[in-house]
Amino acid sequence: MTLPYWIDFLERKFGFIKIPNLGIVLAIIQGIGWYFCTKDTSLIAKLALNPTAVLHGELYRLFSFLLIPLSDGILMFLYLWFVIFVLRILERKWGSFKLTLYFILGWLGAVLGAFIFNTPLDSFMLLESTFFFALATLMPDFNLLLFFILPLKMKWIGIAFAAILVLQLVLFGAWQMVLCLVFSCLNYIVFFGPGICKGFVAELKKRRT
Repeated sequence: MTLPYWIDFLERKFGFIKIPNLGIVLAIIQGIGWYFCTKDTSLIAKLALNPTAVLHGELYRLFSFLLIPLSDGILMFLYLWFVIFVLRILERKWGSFKLTLYFILGWLGAVLGAFIFNTPLDSFMLLESTFFFALATLMPDFNLLLFFILPLKMKWIGIAFAAILVLQLVLFGAWQMVLCLVFSCLNYIVFFGPGICKGFVAELKKRRT
């Protein structure tokens, strides 16, 4: 899928702004957070992106919520491997600049959603899920060995992940969290929205003829 032209323009102008091996960087950040949060679970509340606390001067929370681990035990190691695997493929397809821009837009969307709806974020889940959605869109037929055994196409993993995420938020979360999910997908909307719209319009025209 072709990305909007202005992204290539930004890369030509500001291509030096990038985070190489972003998957490894994020995995290390999550690993550090997992280590300290397992020793002191009260630390999660101190790291969460709490808009009220940020407005009272705790600016570190704008970034510290990235440290909050998404899982525990052996599942945490499997999760970190999956994050590195997905982001490594995206970096090969896009390059470090585009992947870094995708990450920054996702972070910005998550922060905006938290502030607009005054909803604390105690997880990096909403942002990191957008990386899975990106890979499912770019390589829908890519086979991933689930648990290193079961071959499963990336598009079905993306759909299942999205369904679980939405159901979890709708059934167990507040409506503000659902809207925060939409804002956290700002990067996906910016990168893939125009292409999806063009494809939808082209399909409609094809059916009318």
